[in-house]
Amino acid sequence: MDLRALRYFVSVGQLGSVTRAAQALNIAQPALSRQIHKLEHELNVTLLLRKPRGMELTPEGTRLLRRAEAIFRSVQDVTEELRAGTLTENGRVSLGVPPATGALVVPALARAFRAELPQATLHIREGVGNWLTDWVLEEQVEVALIHNPPRLPELRVVPLITEHMVLVLPHKSVRTDWPVPRVQRLSLSQAAQLPLILPTHPHTNRLLLDGVLARQGQSLRPFMEVDSVGITKALVEAGLGATILTHAAAYPDVLAGRLRTISIERPPLISTLALVSLKQHHRTALQDRVEKLLRETLSLLARQGRLHGVLATSKVLVDAPAPPTSKALGRLQKRAVKPPV
Repeated sequence: MDLRALRYFVSVGQLGSVTRAAQALNIAQPALSRQIHKLEHELNVTLLLRKPRGMELTPEGTRLLRRAEAIFRSVQDVTEELRAGTLTENGRVSLGVPPATGALVVPALARAFRAELPQATLHIREGVGNWLTDWVLEEQVEVALIHNPPRLPELRVVPLITEHMVLVLPHKSVRTDWPVPRVQRLSLSQAAQLPLILPTHPHTNRLLLDGVLARQGQSLRPFMEVDSVGITKALVEAGLGATILTHAAAYPDVLAGRLRTISIERPPLISTLALVSLKQHHRTALQDRVEKLLRETLSLLARQGRLHGVLATSKVLVDAPAPPTSKALGRLQKRAVKPPV
């Protein structure tokens, strides 16, 4: 594949116009068009469709654009690292994070990153679990924090933290047109009878919840499906329904008096936060340093009590062994911090 043609294609795909891409690349528009046609002929696919207001990517073009962007980012990273004379203290690393966990972890991580790696660049992307998994597989991010990631053969999964998921309800002062539980804990079956607002498939939290219910011979029909933690919590706060989240995701809103939580038992829902990366991806010393900082940051937040409901011990956070056995998980559950109501 001609890298020059691939770079030209990336410019057209990003700008949505052959004219604008030609101006940005400082080449003649016909020459740019020939390179795109050459690339399409070589791959035997159509990458771009001409529309009245510019060019539109085909599904094949969208996939190629994502992979090509990752390729050129890697080339740029290596070039900058080599010019700087070291692969450890300089360069760029990309990290994917889920919304609620990212808001808690990233500020502390960024502070440690700036202190230890002042010459390096940290790129943060936020997304839900299935997006983060796709980004790792497509090499759009080098490493991601993912709740309950799929066990795919291409992925390296390192469990870090295990925590309870809880039922999240509006504050007691909010009036609703559905019966709100007034207990401190309830079963998963009871929670499933409420008007739940949940993410769609293949969101990792939804897969976890449906899987646990399926093993009990039950199914779930949400009242509403929303693929945004922020919007979901706003709907719950308004009294339109309930949801199920990790305790860390709900805790800031509980402290602010916007929401309240109830423990889910029989069975408890256990969510595992893991570091995920590609097994075959060339790991740099910078990526190793960032992963180490992530583990230290999560351990610090747990010791400070800012990650409420954490079940993992400091050894799990530091050594990150294989996922705990059911026996070990039982011991951890007994030591779990009970979330406030």
